[in-house]
Amino acid sequence: MQLKKYITIRYNTAAAFKPSQWNGKGRVNLDPVWLVERLTLFDNYCAPSLEAQSLKDFVVLVAFDAETHENYVRTVCECAKGIDIRPVLVEAGGSHGASFNAFVQGDTDAEFVALTRLDSDDALAPSFMERVDHSARREIEKGAVDEQPLYIAFPNGQNFDTATGRYTRHDYATSAFGTLVEKRSPTMNGVYSDHHQKMATRYNTVFATAYGAQWCIVVHDNNAANVLRGKPIETPSFTVGRPGSEAKRQAPVRKEQPPSPARRSAKASRTLGNLIRFLSGRPMFLRK
Repeated sequence: MQLKKYITIRYNTAAAFKPSQWNGKGRVNLDPVWLVERLTLFDNYCAPSLEAQSLKDFVVLVAFDAETHENYVRTVCECAKGIDIRPVLVEAGGSHGASFNAFVQGDTDAEFVALTRLDSDDALAPSFMERVDHSARREIEKGAVDEQPLYIAFPNGQNFDTATGRYTRHDYATSAFGTLVEKRSPTMNGVYSDHHQKMATRYNTVFATAYGAQWCIVVHDNNAANVLRGKPIETPSFTVGRPGSEAKRQAPVRKEQPPSPARRSAKASRTLGNLIRFLSGRPMFLRK
């Protein structure tokens, strides 16, 4: 059986959203300050979860706005050591989903492909891609993917609050961390063919069984949905973040109280040095 696995990340392609801390003008996805903050989040949380996968026979495709500085694109693609990361440039008005599909067509001649969706500021459990491989091969062998695509849903996850260092259990049957398995073809659908909440209703679906969380939403001060969901847990299924990026666990802060300096220290850093390096086309420093 020929099966090629990809993790697809829509990094900074044009989208109709604005981060919670955005007060600038123009195209937010090309704003240097936002890009430097996004790089910090990707390098601290998403990239190490790729490095930690127990099964590493996958390729990571990262979609960038075609006008993103090449130095920045190169830096992002070098964040995860030992992981094959390929940039996919998307022109203004183009579709990142179609761009991913076109890349896959030219990259492999495998009969079946599996595309997993991942946000650039979130993380996967170390066993995630191993479970994708197991579920995909089992269903392909049964013939379930011969006539129609198969969607693998991962309902068990967790949240991590960068400000407090707290984790919550988050059961979400229609989470964004899904995988679409299908026959490779010029007309393939791809994992971005519909909103993640609708994918399980559009395709034949199996729910991946797992003991413990298989993904983690990282809640930080500059994302569109800055809400910690789920029930608090003392011991997470897996931890996220590189050494030194953890925040000390604190008691919840009442809404009427302003954030303390300790809470704000866990934000994605607006590093002036990296901002200057980015604007001048010089290499940026990822970890200290």
